[in-house]
Amino acid sequence: MNAPNSPEYGPNERLRVALELTNACNFRCPICPHSLGKAGAVNGALPGMSPFNRTRGLMSSATYDRALDECNRVASHVELGFFGEQTMHPEYLDFLGRAKERRFALELNTNLSLVTDATFDAWVDVDLDLARLSLDAFDPDVFDRARPGNVRDLDGRPIGDRRRVEVLNEKVERWLARKDHRPTRLVFVKSSHNEGELERFVEHWAPLLGADDVILAKQVLSYGGKMADPTIAKHRCNVWEQRYLMIDWRGDLSPCNLDTNMDLGLGNVLRESIHEAYTGAIANHLRARTGCGNDLTPCRTCVDGNDWSKNETFTRDTTLEGAANAR
Repeated sequence: MNAPNSPEYGPNERLRVALELTNACNFRCPICPHSLGKAGAVNGALPGMSPFNRTRGLMSSATYDRALDECNRVASHVELGFFGEQTMHPEYLDFLGRAKERRFALELNTNLSLVTDATFDAWVDVDLDLARLSLDAFDPDVFDRARPGNVRDLDGRPIGDRRRVEVLNEKVERWLARKDHRPTRLVFVKSSHNEGELERFVEHWAPLLGADDVILAKQVLSYGGKMADPTIAKHRCNVWEQRYLMIDWRGDLSPCNLDTNMDLGLGNVLRESIHEAYTGAIANHLRARTGCGNDLTPCRTCVDGNDWSKNETFTRDTTLEGAANAR
């Protein structure tokens, strides 16, 4: 039996959807739950924190097509990426091409480690609305500390550890130099692992930005109470206000962009419509119970929600003095 379809949402009803092709990642950044095994977590959790032990996998073609079809009815924005490095999916380019005919803004997030010129061509061909490129550092030593993991060059060849950030910077420069490159956000997550690096990051990248490109320096988050860092500050939950919906690689649904373990399950897109899941009895029950510190996982250990209060944005007109004053 086929799952029912959602009704067509109006402009003010539409959701911001994250569509996860895979929850696997080739990086083990210390501010990310993917590093928990390296940090000595037991059963996917540090003492007193929420777990991250969700099964790793790849979204099937059928699940992707069903999710895409539903998103055309209910989504204002769809990001290819929830919790994993999406370019690891063997059908990444094919899946990307299937979103060419769409009724939502298409965004993506990547650590650039596996990106090639063919990837850039695909981003342009699909008329991408926003590319988020996560870097967090410019200096090789800071990068190795903040973003450890395997990197390949633009031809897909593995490269040595000392050239990791050099190769990634070459990729960003190649992309930004393309006259047809799509609007881009260079992401720098501020944490205890890259303190003092942002000024240099902005100094290098701001002059290379296009008119529609920005640098976003954002706060590190606890990912629903899974991670700790001295820079994390308290903030209230706002996921329902933002009208978020996560679709994981299995088709499972969650209303929280920090619910990386998918503990706040609303249903599955293969069995029900997004409308049914987002407005049904389970969703209404969760609306009354979710929020930082409330007694369910991951809310009980989450203290920061989506804390954007100290986010900073830089454009190509940002001066070195302006970047220094922002510190």
